Amino acid sequence: LKTIMGRTDQKQWYQRRVRGYQDVRADDNETKYLMLTYSEDNSVIGVHKTGCDYSEVLTELGGEDGGQLRAYIYLRVVTGDEMSKRHKFVLLTWIGPEVPALKKAKMSLEKTQVKALVNNYAVEIQSSDLEEMALDSILERVRKSGGANYGSGK
Repeated sequence: LKTIMGRTDQKQWYQRRVRGYQDVRADDNETKYLMLTYSEDNSVIGVHKTGCDYSEVLTELGGEDGGQLRAYIYLRVVTGDEMSKRHKFVLLTWIGPEVPALKKAKMSLEKTQVKALVNNYAVEIQSSDLEEMALDSILERVRKSGGANYGSGK
C-alpha cells in the first residue's frame, strides 16, 4: 500500500492498530474484536472500529455497504467444555460479494501486512458469505480445530 501520511500520522496510525490488537488479546479488557478496513482511497488499512459485541460487525457486513466492503476482523471467542474454558483467536477476512476482481486479488497480497500485526490466531476464515461469518459457524470451526473435548457433552 502506498503511504500518503507524514511520519507522525504513520506512527499514530500504527499505534492505533497495535493498541486494538492488544485490547482484543488482553484478558482484562472487554474488547472482543478489532475491525480493519481500507481508507476511501485504498491507500491504508486502518482501524475501522473495536468493540465488545460481534453482532455489530455482522450488521455492518450485511448492511447497505457490506457488499463493497473489504475488512479484516480479529476476534476473541471463548471455547471449551465445562471442564476447561479458554480464549481462542480468529482472523476473519471479509470480501464483499460486489468487490471487483482486482481489489480481491490485491487483498491476498495486502493480507501479509495484517498478518504481521495479527500473528496469533487458531483459525483463519475468508468469506463473502454472511452465514460463514456468523458466530455459531466460527465457533464450530474453532472447536474442530481444537482437537479433543473431554467434557460430558453438556
